[in-house]
Amino acid sequence: MSAGNDEVESLKKQLALLTAENDRLKDLLGLNEPREPVRAMEATLFGDETVDPLPEVDQGSSGDEKVALFQELFVGRSDVHALRWENDRSGKSGWSPAVVGGWANSRKPNRQYVPLSAAAIQSHLAGEVHVGLYPLLKGDACRILACDFDGSTWALDARAFLDAANLFGFSASLERSRSGDGGHVWVFFSDLVAA
Repeated sequence: MSAGNDEVESLKKQLALLTAENDRLKDLLGLNEPREPVRAMEATLFGDETVDPLPEVDQGSSGDEKVALFQELFVGRSDVHALRWENDRSGKSGWSPAVVGGWANSRKPNRQYVPLSAAAIQSHLAGEVHVGLYPLLKGDACRILACDFDGSTWALDARAFLDAANLFGFSASLERSRSGDGGHVWVFFSDLVAA
């Protein structure tokens, strides 16, 4: 047998060992057992024949049409929203609830939160501000799920999540994060789902 054949045989043995180990781990995790889709996962806006189709929106659509689509997909609390901030001196950035009177009032005990309005969404979609949504609704329910993937394997991890979503019969959408070094997978539900 030549050196090339020895290498091929060695690789075949390694592949067999890795395949056996994969099967063993799948058994431990219960992934080899047939499963029924989870009921909540069936209630997505995409792929559910009983849900009214989303309005078609493109570059030429009006601002009101774009805001309406955003509000249909990104359902969360309407009594408050977050704004992204950056501190040029420290280099830190983050998110805080939007309050009446701006940042100067953010730590006051009687602060009032700014409701999420169509105007705020319009400004967000225009790239003028970065608006955040609070997805947890009363009764510990939600209509969206966002999964954040970072690090050197983010693309593979996000792809695995999308494959698992597909396996369970629900749709998910991937977007690249602001940094370009990660991604977010979104799942949109047509009805309330227990968080």
